[in-house]
Amino acid sequence: MEKMKEALSMFASPDPELRRQAVIEFAKDGSAGPLLQAISDGDWRVRKTAVDALVDIGSEEVFEGLFKALFSEDNAGARNSAAEAFVKIGPHAAEALCKRLDEPDADVRKFIVDIIGEISDKASIPALIGMLNDPDENVRASAIEHLGKMKAVEALDTLVQIMRTEDQWLAFTAAAALGEIEDKRAVAPLIEAAEDKYLREAALDALCRISDESAWGVFLECLSDPAQVIRQVAVRGLSKVLMTAAQKGLYLASLKSSLAGETLSFLSSCLKEEDPEIQNSALHLIGEAGEKTLVEDAAGLLLLEETREAAYSALLGIARQGVEPMLFLLTNPEALIRSSAASILGEVGDPRVVNFLIPILSDENGHTRGAAATALGRLGDPKSVQPLFELLRDEYDDVQEQAIAALGLLRGAGLAEGLKDLALDEDADIRRNVASLIGLLDGPDASVILNGLLKDEDPEVRRTAVSSLGRSGPSNIKVILKAVTDEDSYVRLAAVNALSEIGTEDVVEALVLLLGDVDPWVRSAAARGLAGTGSKRAVETLMPLLKDSYGPVRIAVVEALGETRNEEAIGPIKESLRDSDPEIRKAAAGALMNFPGAELNRDLSPLLEDDNWSVRKAAVETIGALGAPGSRELLEKIAGSDEDDIVRESAARFING
Repeated sequence: MEKMKEALSMFASPDPELRRQAVIEFAKDGSAGPLLQAISDGDWRVRKTAVDALVDIGSEEVFEGLFKALFSEDNAGARNSAAEAFVKIGPHAAEALCKRLDEPDADVRKFIVDIIGEISDKASIPALIGMLNDPDENVRASAIEHLGKMKAVEALDTLVQIMRTEDQWLAFTAAAALGEIEDKRAVAPLIEAAEDKYLREAALDALCRISDESAWGVFLECLSDPAQVIRQVAVRGLSKVLMTAAQKGLYLASLKSSLAGETLSFLSSCLKEEDPEIQNSALHLIGEAGEKTLVEDAAGLLLLEETREAAYSALLGIARQGVEPMLFLLTNPEALIRSSAASILGEVGDPRVVNFLIPILSDENGHTRGAAATALGRLGDPKSVQPLFELLRDEYDDVQEQAIAALGLLRGAGLAEGLKDLALDEDADIRRNVASLIGLLDGPDASVILNGLLKDEDPEVRRTAVSSLGRSGPSNIKVILKAVTDEDSYVRLAAVNALSEIGTEDVVEALVLLLGDVDPWVRSAAARGLAGTGSKRAVETLMPLLKDSYGPVRIAVVEALGETRNEEAIGPIKESLRDSDPEIRKAAAGALMNFPGAELNRDLSPLLEDDNWSVRKAAVETIGALGAPGSRELLEKIAGSDEDDIVRESAARFING
């Protein structure tokens, strides 16, 4: 009682923060009366706090109080707060408000319609359709608008009838609503409405939303309309139809024949509009039509983020019908335009452009040099090899990488000879780049280069060479084996990974040897690699490493034993469930998931009481995945009692399917 007295005192304060605190106290007490009074407060924070509290209460008293506030002509804050509360209450409020649509005050009826529409509950659609016969035009217009937003197909026929009436405002609103509904049954009436100069814009905009092919002719005709806004809608419509058309050929022929004179000038002007939707639509049409005269205009839109993707696609479409316009863009002052032109020429694949791209490898901009390198790699002309070698010295790593990738695609004459010289370069970075490419070579030249790289003084060069050879496949196993005894642990690790990637029986002996390496990361990688070979020797050779002094090695071995899926591995993995290291216990629980036929609940259930939550979660995951008899009971117990939210949720997922 004292708190309520204090709250009432605070509620009368001129300080809005004190009034807001009072509202919070009223909310705790569930006092709807003061809260309803608070939605008339002059401060928006007080009103918002009251609205949230009233929504939580949601009683009949609250509903009636909020409804009464809709009549507050002199207090927009109260009216808007009531509407906000009704919307937050949702479908229940909409259902009740649908029964109040017979209010004599037209403004209140419109307010109710707006609230129902904002709630957007499908069950309210019949009531809104009924309001299309309301005597007040504003109410009817509001109902039309909301039926469109709710995509009420049930209202389609009535909306078409309204669109055909002489009331231009309602007809315009109905046309817009039909576009929102996006039902193809409205296409024919909308095409008819597009003949009316007062409805043309709304009808065309609706047709644009629906994007039906039957509207193509209307859009094409409107490209020559005297009104700019109509021509712009036509551009959007033509673009939308082309995007969704199953067969574009016939439409493209008529589009190309239309792009001349004033129409072409208008399309050019669309590229200069501030609306990205108009610009992107125009770019789409230009690209589809292969309109070469607008290449420069389209290229300029590469510089804007909102139009960059559409501009690139347009230029690519033009280039596919002839690369000549793109060649001029290679000398554009803007680096982004030059690099885009180079990329486009590479995508198109016309071999004649090689001589134009090679000079771009010396461009002042790194992105442009890289784009030219990638394009030349795609084009596959051997004459690009020597110029691309120069980029292996580029100041930017990413450009070097693009040159390496391009040379990797070429594999042409001169590659081996060029690499042979560069493999002796004083710069270790250059030798490393050569090492990245070495896996592409074979023959005597390759052997010479390989022997040099695997003895290079720089361990990074040796490591890169080994990794490159691993990617090239089993043919280089003998060479990779030379790196198994390298003095640098990272080189040996690269050798392990390369052998593991090959994964044939031929690499088993080397991986077994590397299980005894002095470096724990090498031992760990060797364990995983050996399991991946599927060798029968894997289990017996891995088991001794379960006593390794280094925890990550034991984790890798446990996981590797699981990956073998050999039943002989189950026993050693079970023993690891009792390891003192929680990470190993977790790994063991996860590894047992590889044995679906085994009865493991008895072994895993002690882990459900483990001190470490991640161990318990791993046990839950395996028990749930294996689904052995009795699993559900174990999981139900965990789902209802574990102290950790994540563990409980994991168990619940399996219980609930």
